[in-house]
Amino acid sequence: MQKLSKKILNICIVFVIIITIIFISMLLILNYNENGETNMPFKISKISIISCTDGQNVENPDFKWAIDVIQNNDINIYIEKNEENKKQETIKNIKLFNFQINESPKIGELKFYRPIDNTTSLFKNSDENQFETLEFTGSKSTNTKKLEISNQGGIIQFRCANSKIGTYTSNDDQEINYNELLKKLNIDESTISAGFSFDMEICLNSGTTFKAEQITLKIPNENIVNQGTVGVEYTDLQDIVFKR
Repeated sequence: MQKLSKKILNICIVFVIIITIIFISMLLILNYNENGETNMPFKISKISIISCTDGQNVENPDFKWAIDVIQNNDINIYIEKNEENKKQETIKNIKLFNFQINESPKIGELKFYRPIDNTTSLFKNSDENQFETLEFTGSKSTNTKKLEISNQGGIIQFRCANSKIGTYTSNDDQEINYNELLKKLNIDESTISAGFSFDMEICLNSGTTFKAEQITLKIPNENIVNQGTVGVEYTDLQDIVFKR
């Protein structure tokens, strides 16, 4: 009888240990799914968006000025080394992909453009510069125009442009202030408001890859109609969760 009681006690202890292990494992899994990696070798320190108003001249014999109005949003993602992580890691490449338009503008059409290797400008809104996947290769230093990022951290840049907003025509203007084009077209800011998301992978030369899904951004920045050019920086990036 004593042996049987001891056996039952041992079984109960083993059962409790197993349940405890399963419970702790579930908590760890839930925490990882919610918070992801908490001590990555590299992290996004901030994201800045420069929203501006631009235009492209078009031929129209009836007007002195005929300009197709464009609203550009230049996205800058700052990657920096995590000083709390003591591992000696280097960046192999960083990929942006799975771009999705979550909120289409009521006026215009969104397109994404990569940086170009040009001496005068970083972006050109042309068909050959559109992309679906953008990859920056790790290098000794950051060279955005060559799609290179320092293997110790740097800046990832791309453009989201809203074209086909409208055409401004005039015979009265002596010169054109491009910052005022949206206002001249009487554009309501809510009609060009939009949002998009994308996935991001940071691949290290050690073979480890960290992935963040559905990084979501809203464009353009507020007061773009009145100001023409507006820059905003985002540093509270807790919603961006990286996982292995």
